[in-house]
Amino acid sequence: MENLILVKLGGSLITDKSKPFTPRIDVIKRLAEEIHESREKANINIILGHGGGSFPHAPAKEYRTDLGLIDKESFRGIAKVQDAASRLNRIIVNSLIEVGENAFSVQPSATFLTEEDTIKNWYTEPLSFILNSGMLPVVYGDVAIDVRKGCSIISTEEILNYLARQFNSKRIILAGIVDGVFNKDPNKYEDAKFIPEINSKNYKEVREFLGGSAGIDVTGGMITKVDKMFELTKFGVEIEIINGLKEGYLQRALIGERGLGTIIRS
Repeated sequence: MENLILVKLGGSLITDKSKPFTPRIDVIKRLAEEIHESREKANINIILGHGGGSFPHAPAKEYRTDLGLIDKESFRGIAKVQDAASRLNRIIVNSLIEVGENAFSVQPSATFLTEEDTIKNWYTEPLSFILNSGMLPVVYGDVAIDVRKGCSIISTEEILNYLARQFNSKRIILAGIVDGVFNKDPNKYEDAKFIPEINSKNYKEVREFLGGSAGIDVTGGMITKVDKMFELTKFGVEIEIINGLKEGYLQRALIGERGLGTIIRS
C-alpha cells in the first residue's frame, strides 16, 4: 500500500512501567491528537502498534509466559497476559475514537500463530480491508499460540517487522521516552552520546553497548528493537526512533520530517 507508515507507541511512553496497570492518559490523548492531525494534513495511511508497558509485562513475568507452556499455571498466565494487553489496547483505541479516528483493534493473539517466538502465519485479509476503508488499525504486543512452545510473547517490533514486509511499507516510526539510540542509557548517564544513524557500517559496534529498557520488559530492551528493525533495512525500509514525550514530534515525523531521532537504514 502506498504512503503506509507503521508506528509504534512504546510501552514506556504510554504507561508507567514501574507501576502495574498504570496508563499515562495525558500522553496517550496527546499522541492520539497528533496522529489524527497528521492524517488530516498529509495523505498517509497508518498501522498503529503499541507496547504493553506495565499492563501485560507484569503477569507475563509472573507466569514466565515467554518460556511457553511450562506447568499447569501457564494457561492462567496466557489468560491474564491476553486480558492485560487488551485492556491497554482499549484505552488507546478509545482515545483515538474520541479525537475523530475510526480506530479498529486488531487482536494479535486471535489472528496469528507463532513458531519459536516468530510469526509463522497471520490471516491479514481483515487488516487489509480496514486499511483500504480508511480506518486506523491498532495492533499491539500480545501473547500468542506457538506451535512449538505452546505460547509465546510477541513484541510490537516483531509484529511491525512482519507487517512491513506483508504490506510493503517503507517507513516505521518508533516513539519512546528517549531521543533515539545512545551508547548508554541517557536517563542514567549524563555523558551518554546520541547516535544519529545506524547503518551497515556501525551496526555491530552499536549492538555492543546497547542495554535493556527501564522497568519490567519480557520482550527485551533497546537491543531487541534495533535488531528487529535492522532486519528490515535490506527491504529498503527506513526506521526512526524518536522521543514521543516531546510534544509535536510524532506529528512532525508522520508528515515527513526526518532527523528527529535515530534513523536506521541500509
